[in-house]
Amino acid sequence: MPEFTWDSLIDGTFSKDYETYLTDQFVKRDDWIHVKSQTERLLLKKDSNGVYFAKDQYLIERHEPSEINAKQANKNVKRLAKFLKKYQEQLGEDRVHAMIVPTASNVLADKLPAYATDYDQDALLNQIMQAAPNGTIVDVRPVLKEHNDEYLYYRTDHHWTAYGAFYAYRVFAKTVGMEPLSFEDYDITLASDDFLGTTFSKVNLKLQPDSIYLFERKGNPTYQVTYNMQQVTDTLYEMDSLKKKDKYTIYLNGNNALVSIATDVKNGRKLLVVKDSYAHCFVPFLTDHYETIDMIDFRYFNMNISDYMEEAGITDVLVLYNAVNFAKDKNSGSFLR
Repeated sequence: MPEFTWDSLIDGTFSKDYETYLTDQFVKRDDWIHVKSQTERLLLKKDSNGVYFAKDQYLIERHEPSEINAKQANKNVKRLAKFLKKYQEQLGEDRVHAMIVPTASNVLADKLPAYATDYDQDALLNQIMQAAPNGTIVDVRPVLKEHNDEYLYYRTDHHWTAYGAFYAYRVFAKTVGMEPLSFEDYDITLASDDFLGTTFSKVNLKLQPDSIYLFERKGNPTYQVTYNMQQVTDTLYEMDSLKKKDKYTIYLNGNNALVSIATDVKNGRKLLVVKDSYAHCFVPFLTDHYETIDMIDFRYFNMNISDYMEEAGITDVLVLYNAVNFAKDKNSGSFLR
């Protein structure tokens, strides 16, 4: 059951989350979803409950153009551009960047059913590149599409995998003038081979589960990770998450208002990541390049961002969202605080 706050009532998120909560209490809900999805597949429907039945057992989230409020998306683009310009002027031209990541329906478009319609993420990303200050946008479309025959996105979840994040990290590092690490610099381990994510939950079809991989830097680096200024740990990966339904929260413990990471790097660079959950499997790759990394999520973070940056001594900024979340985001006003 969602927690009630006046802010969540006013912006409509409480009503939406409460409706979802009530839906989840429906008796035999998963069984009914399974029957509905099987019936729709037998009727040769190409999608069910907002999910495409794609090739190679992929369940890919459908993003109908009608679901995206164009005014909201345009407002978000303008606010991001102002934010990037403001802090580029304060911190330097090579210190402020944004990475808006296309989702599976864009990168894996060849797996979608014939005549599938989807929100034009390329048009949004091109609009962002035109509006933002020169040199601030890290465009990861080319590298993801170059490797789209690899395991870049989960088959049963809306997130990208650690492999997709790794290729994007290499582009980011080169863009900001850092030497990216290679596959050989990591011990890559299989954490789980039975992950069934968000798109699976929407259709409840028996498919091969996903695998979750961890990239752990060789050489035993040390970390101190603090969640919401309270919980402190020494790992980037919360292994207890593997006992939960949402195993993706193994990466930096899922959604939190504020996550602060102190590394053993001593270069004076302190990064702020303004993000959604696509950042969770991406940020571990940055821990070899920054002394500290702070992650904030505007859905839960209520402090003034300028005040926080000054207090934390932030020297670098990265905005990281998936493209559809960015277009829909109703919290972008926080960019202007």
